[in-house]
Amino acid sequence: MDKIRFAVIGLGRMGRGHIAEIRQMVRDRFELAAVCDHAPDRLENLPAEWGTSYKKYSSLDELLADKDVDMVTIAVRHLDHTPMAIKVLESGKYCVIEKPVAPNVKTMKQLQACSEAHPGRLFIRQNRRFEPHFAKCLELMKSGIVGDVQYINIHICVPYCRRNDWMTIPEYYGGLLSNWGPHIIDQALRFLESPVADIWADVRRVISIGAGDDLSKIILKGENGRVAEVELAGANALPGREYEIIGSKGVIACEPGAKRIHVRALDPSIVLKDLKPHSENPPFEYGNFDETLAFYDADYDLPQTSCPHMWKHIAADIFDGIPYPIKFEEAMEVVRVTEEVIRKSGFAPLQPFVK
Repeated sequence: MDKIRFAVIGLGRMGRGHIAEIRQMVRDRFELAAVCDHAPDRLENLPAEWGTSYKKYSSLDELLADKDVDMVTIAVRHLDHTPMAIKVLESGKYCVIEKPVAPNVKTMKQLQACSEAHPGRLFIRQNRRFEPHFAKCLELMKSGIVGDVQYINIHICVPYCRRNDWMTIPEYYGGLLSNWGPHIIDQALRFLESPVADIWADVRRVISIGAGDDLSKIILKGENGRVAEVELAGANALPGREYEIIGSKGVIACEPGAKRIHVRALDPSIVLKDLKPHSENPPFEYGNFDETLAFYDADYDLPQTSCPHMWKHIAADIFDGIPYPIKFEEAMEVVRVTEEVIRKSGFAPLQPFVK
């Protein structure tokens, strides 16, 4: 196989985005073989840059019968992700599955059984793990530059908008938690570097036309003591920092859309003395009786990569035998945490998905 002949099912914004990403990042290793959508209008007036050599199908069964298709990438409505992925794997083809992978752990285990029966065929699209600002914040955190990490704050705000498409309808597992939640919970788990010991959550609908959620606050506490606070907002007209990592010796901070990551940390030349507290009154100026600390500020460039870098990892797995970095058990934990968030928040419209 010289190239992976891929097909996309679901030609909405995400499906078209998959094709654009592949053409941008790995067109030397992928070739568009087919597109599929049950809506006839989605199969008309397709972008000219896609060429004309690909086939068009109106059902997944028709697509899977095409022996010229090696891989199917799934970009349909949420509740169809797992059933379609199972059918793709059972057909013997490679499968890329959009998030949310599944609405609950019970469904996720069905996919796990199928994936284990067809090893090396499933790729989970947690693509925002490869975003430059997240990757750089994680790299700086792991370097120890801010000491022992205590709190991680992740605030993701989509544009303030009273959405009224299917994504706002809970019966379709719509809402901001199912849309952005898998990405940001996955990032929070990477920052925690520890199994989750406790979860607190509040999920609510504020301005959405549908009954789906558009504002959530989630607090995850790791067994190692770290705390990650996640805020997902479609009802915040003035968002603040996107990432903030607070350590014992400083802070890593990233503003939305920033080109660089900012760090303020203790000067490395400072040696912290072994001091004892004083029982007398504190000085009039806030500080310490016995030492003066100095800080430095530094900006760090983002790595030269982008969100769709995951396609390079998929190609490396298939052609070069380099394992895809997103493991099934990691995706399972994202689903488990999301299900627990729904349960603990008591958000009624999503409770039917708690098993």
